[in-house]
Amino acid sequence: MYIDRRFIQTQVPYATDDLETMSEARRYQAHVFNLFRPYIGSRVLEVGSGIGTTTRTLLDIAQKVVGIEPNASSVARLRQTLAGDTRFELRACHLEECDQRELLAQRFDTVVCINVLEHIKDDVAALLTFRDIVTATRGNVLVFVPAVQGVYGPLDAELGHHRRYSKRQLASAFRQAGLHLEVLRYTNPIGLLAWWFNSRVTKSTAHSSRQIALFETLVAPWALPLERIAPMPIGLSLVAVGRPSAAA
Repeated sequence: MYIDRRFIQTQVPYATDDLETMSEARRYQAHVFNLFRPYIGSRVLEVGSGIGTTTRTLLDIAQKVVGIEPNASSVARLRQTLAGDTRFELRACHLEECDQRELLAQRFDTVVCINVLEHIKDDVAALLTFRDIVTATRGNVLVFVPAVQGVYGPLDAELGHHRRYSKRQLASAFRQAGLHLEVLRYTNPIGLLAWWFNSRVTKSTAHSSRQIALFETLVAPWALPLERIAPMPIGLSLVAVGRPSAAA
């Protein structure tokens, strides 16, 4: 049995514990960040800061980062991790609870949303907000989401995923939000095989430190660099970069 946390995900520490486990995947985390590195500006809004895994890397290159994080357990860890860094500001709330006028006044040139959009029931509304936030600067909206609905399993439900995306589905959401796609690509096909195995065979409800260690040592050193040479026809996740369209 598993728990469907789609509507309670920010009320329990499960997500924080999972992020702690995933922080062990250092090569993979660096790979994801490098996919977005060319599109990151100097003033960044990070939607879903979690425990600060990506936040710390963003602060290496950005002048200012504002993070939004509604999970109380993650907020406590985040404040501990980034205490004293004046370049970072935290909004401990859901995206829709933020003061939109205040966010617009910040003139962000980048919105970063990594493994968060799938947690939001109305993903188009969230993307519309992202578009509004970067319209004045003609900035970038960077989104990383789980792919292939066919492998949706117990871990997705435990994590609070409303969906996994196809290219067509994510492109449609961007289009409805008035965002022109600059990049849309799959990443990590080996990880997709592992996710299918965990969903259909072991029916896992948590990430495994042992599997992460195997991926980091045996797969990541050759599989992730290969993606720089050839586009992947399918993968565990989708990478998307959008900008406000001319009509918007």
